[in-house]
Amino acid sequence: MEQVALNSVLKSSQPLIQEITEKSHVDVNKCYQCGTCAAGCPVAYLSDYSPRQIVRMLQSGLVEDVFKSRMIWLCIGCGNCLSRCPRKIDVPHLHDTLRIISKEKGFPPAEKGVDVFIDSFLTTVRMTGRLYEAGLTMLYNTRSGNLMAGMDVAPHMMKLGKISPFPHLIKGRGEVARIFKKVQEAKGGK
Repeated sequence: MEQVALNSVLKSSQPLIQEITEKSHVDVNKCYQCGTCAAGCPVAYLSDYSPRQIVRMLQSGLVEDVFKSRMIWLCIGCGNCLSRCPRKIDVPHLHDTLRIISKEKGFPPAEKGVDVFIDSFLTTVRMTGRLYEAGLTMLYNTRSGNLMAGMDVAPHMMKLGKISPFPHLIKGRGEVARIFKKVQEAKGGK
């Protein structure tokens, strides 16, 4: 097993931990490692680390290991961890922030296709003002190179009225588009 000199790791990663704290508004040092987040996480069994371990790694300065982990990409943002946390650590928001910063720092997503799905999801919301399932599926399939994935169930889902081939446009979709534009401008056009 590889030994890690935590003092030097913590010291060298301090600016990055500060950036994560400022952008996420989550102070991981408040966590006392009770484990309720890990116990309630529906995707922890699929991942390499639990939410508790991710927080502990950040406390220890192992930021690059966190950026390379599957957990930050598999988190579905359900909020089970936050609702059960006695310290109210917003782990879903922390994971969102970690995904953004890891991409900015050049770390590829540890889970293939998740970033494509997130970008496709946000594109459909920006365009229609809400989730457009058929559009999301078509966009994701095109971007991921799996053009026919899930198409076998589409006719049945449409017949049952579960999805529509056409988007349901909301009244405030222009406002939603303006919100996306403001966020993009705040990020410097990225």
